Amino acid sequence: MALSTERKGELYIFFETLLWSFFPIVTILTLKQIGPLFSFAISSVFALLFFAGVLTVKKRWYELRIKEAQQDILLSSFFIMLLFIFFFLGLQYTTASNGAIIMFLQILFSFLFFNVLKREYIAKTQILGAVLMGAGAMMILFQGEVEFNKGDLLILLAALTAPVANNYQRRTRSVVGSETLLFVRTLIASPVLFALAFIFNDTPTLPQLEKIWVLLLINGFVLLGLSKIFWVEAIHRISVTKAAAMTALGPLYTMIFAYYILGEVPTAYQLLGVIPVVIGGTLVVKKVRRQVR
Repeated sequence: MALSTERKGELYIFFETLLWSFFPIVTILTLKQIGPLFSFAISSVFALLFFAGVLTVKKRWYELRIKEAQQDILLSSFFIMLLFIFFFLGLQYTTASNGAIIMFLQILFSFLFFNVLKREYIAKTQILGAVLMGAGAMMILFQGEVEFNKGDLLILLAALTAPVANNYQRRTRSVVGSETLLFVRTLIASPVLFALAFIFNDTPTLPQLEKIWVLLLINGFVLLGLSKIFWVEAIHRISVTKAAAMTALGPLYTMIFAYYILGEVPTAYQLLGVIPVVIGGTLVVKKVRRQVR
């Protein structure tokens, strides 16, 4: 039985969420040896090799010459690069679980960007969902004290950037394949990342790289590579708001894996905060789900 377009999009999101839940954990492990910008830059090189391999296997190099996609690829590259810089820098100062939970707030920002700015009807349940997500975010961000954690705030900036980046990614995907988009995006971003890394981070030594090269390979090939293909393919088939909402279990996966891998014990504020975030995300997309079925 052939899968519907929507069902394919949902499956892409399921596997993307499962893979991406390891990203904060793997990244934090690399940060024990090298700076965040070097971690991102080196991982991007591995991702670039992965996308080049996929383009070769699929024989889609000709898509690089399609002019209609070039402007959107450039804009997508800029905003995604900005997003990941915020994210990598933020993980220096916060936990993997916090990073995953706060990034989930991109569903709220996606709702505001794609639904509110386009002046689509806003149901009362969606407004309630937005309020619940905001309340959950405040519990996680402040953790009982009116004090900002700069790592959490940097990741919050990453979540704010996500809808804009996804808008250009979706537009580009309607013209070229996800591999082409991601290859060009990574090719443009890599030199900039290395330049920033050499300016703001200490240059890693060979012994440091030898200790984490497998982690950098996983980050590049699987997390920045395969999982991002899944994401672009998903938002090509279903709305960005729905796709973001379906990542609701991602923070829970991360908290579980972080407990066993990093020994991170979830705080009471994290456990309490994730509940309204997930419930609110479900309410925000309730109308969207009815529309696409």
